[in-house]
Amino acid sequence: MSKVAAMHDRWLGWARGRFGFLLILVVANFVVLMLLPSDKSAVFTGTLVVAGTALFALDAAEASRRLRISGRALVVLLPIVAALFFGGITGTRGIISLLFALVLGIAAYVVLRHLLNHETISLNTLAAALAVYVLIGLVFTEVSIAATMFGPAQPFLAQPIQPERSDLVYLSYVTLTTLGFGDLTPKSDIARTLVITEALTGQIFLVTAVARVVSMFGQQGSRPSSLEDRSD
Repeated sequence: MSKVAAMHDRWLGWARGRFGFLLILVVANFVVLMLLPSDKSAVFTGTLVVAGTALFALDAAEASRRLRISGRALVVLLPIVAALFFGGITGTRGIISLLFALVLGIAAYVVLRHLLNHETISLNTLAAALAVYVLIGLVFTEVSIAATMFGPAQPFLAQPIQPERSDLVYLSYVTLTTLGFGDLTPKSDIARTLVITEALTGQIFLVTAVARVVSMFGQQGSRPSSLEDRSD
């Protein structure tokens, strides 16, 4: 048992603050969503990548013990629900996407919380900010995927097509960056609500967290700029 504890401590020591590696994992999630077909192999690969990303984010951001336990409990559910999907249980694909969104949302939260407490702004801090920004797009992508599988959100798009997963990834990041090409547009009330919420979330993140990181890059930050101290 002592050897296991020692290995765990060494792992935590190595993972702590490695947001550049986390950014690589986050980009891997994007690639899986964008390029792999919507089949069982994609669900299997997505489960592995999402689980690995969330677990590493918890350790890199030095999350509290309670958050780590909660995050790991959710990660354990991923392969269980995936197995039900492989067994042909109807409705599980939407549940998988919602679980993906929840797990990735927790990852974004713990990294953002850690990011806002950085006293020295460095390239590592910039990597953390980028990771959170990409994670926001992934969370809304997964929620959109789940929404397309439930009746109240139909029709999801105004265009007369059944959206592929890559379409929803594209729509998510076009919305997040407020590019607004217009080739894919939401139609149902749920779809429009998701799009508006994502656009607002992305802009709020850019003008707060990212703007602070960029303006203080290479400088010594101060503790009172964190969320906890602002609330005092």
